[in-house]
Amino acid sequence: MQVKNNNNIGERLRRRRKELHLTLKDLAESTQLTSSFLSQVENSKVNLSLNSLHLIADVLDVPVTYFMVDENTQKFETNDVVGSNRTRYNPVVNKDRRSRLVLPVSGVELELLVPNLGRKMVSFKGRLEPGTENVASRLREPTEEIIYVLTGTLLVDLDEGEYLVHSDESIYFEGQHLIRLVNVTDIETTWVSVITPAVF
Repeated sequence: MQVKNNNNIGERLRRRRKELHLTLKDLAESTQLTSSFLSQVENSKVNLSLNSLHLIADVLDVPVTYFMVDENTQKFETNDVVGSNRTRYNPVVNKDRRSRLVLPVSGVELELLVPNLGRKMVSFKGRLEPGTENVASRLREPTEEIIYVLTGTLLVDLDEGEYLVHSDESIYFEGQHLIRLVNVTDIETTWVSVITPAVF
């Protein structure tokens, strides 16, 4: 599963690596990826697997969603703030301002639904193309998750079994038990996921 590398991922990787005073060689040794590959990621010349992104995020001590956040979504703004004529933080996340993580090979797209990541939970809107799946990566710590299916049908494969979740249904589980999500329909399946704590 490949993550489409836009400029945001490479720039944020470089910035965080430098904040931690790590060289490319240091990061390569800690992630078991090559320095040249990491340099290409930082320069947005290659895509990387979700597993590689998780390895990098772990070493840089940030959640994977750190690479999704568009800094514009965290700015103070006045749009849609009722009765306000002063600049303040707007917690509304407009559809056209959502940060996205696209996994082109697997047909998965995730949109961040929260304004920033400094919270106790994270929420995504997910999309899976017909007949595609999203294999779960193990998270850094135990989580709780709820998935609410908006359209289509999602097969949620957990350690203890597989569950079909149809439109307008939800499922709750502990994140460490998730194996994969599969779109078992011939239409795009969409869902909203809420995870706590925000370690994705």
